[in-house]
Amino acid sequence: MPAFPAPNPDPTDHRFIVLSDTHVGDRVKALDARLLENFRAFQPEAILHAGDISVPEVLQALEAIAPVLAVQGNRDWLRRLKLPKEQRFEVNGIRVVLTHGHVSMWHYTLNYLRLLITGRKVNVRAFRERLAKLYPEADLIIFGHTHYQLDEIINGKHFINPGAAYPHPLNHHRIQYCELTITAAGEIQVRKFSLPEAQHV
Repeated sequence: MPAFPAPNPDPTDHRFIVLSDTHVGDRVKALDARLLENFRAFQPEAILHAGDISVPEVLQALEAIAPVLAVQGNRDWLRRLKLPKEQRFEVNGIRVVLTHGHVSMWHYTLNYLRLLITGRKVNVRAFRERLAKLYPEADLIIFGHTHYQLDEIINGKHFINPGAAYPHPLNHHRIQYCELTITAAGEIQVRKFSLPEAQHV
């Protein structure tokens, strides 16, 4: 696997929008307009999308706001949306991995079969543990897939899942994303957002 890029020689605060699981075209018709308004207001230097984008129009809408770094989710694989499985980069000494979290289509299929047979989903802890083993050198792992929003530090490793960016039962039918700031001193600051589902008259 490729090494992380060299550290930034002139650090400053860096601001990102983090989102995942937009599922436009398969579960919703379009991104909620409030998301795009909020993203513009935050003025991020980049938008990090952790997969299950579903249609390229999502990336085009986001790129109109800021450069987008995105990875392929299981839904993107099925829809033949060609994206990298992971993105690695370093910001102010923090080594970041962006990935969807399903690990591979083999793991995804096994988890799906388990759900069908037992009725039990793989819990979030299992995903975190698997990602920690896959990326032992990372300080910050950003992932999606579970549709469950979290911001946690486990054994010194920071995990962010922005939740699903469309209304879903696991997020109480709210639309979720995060604002991420990595300060010049290498501090990770996260603000989680949950928008109520828009009411259509």
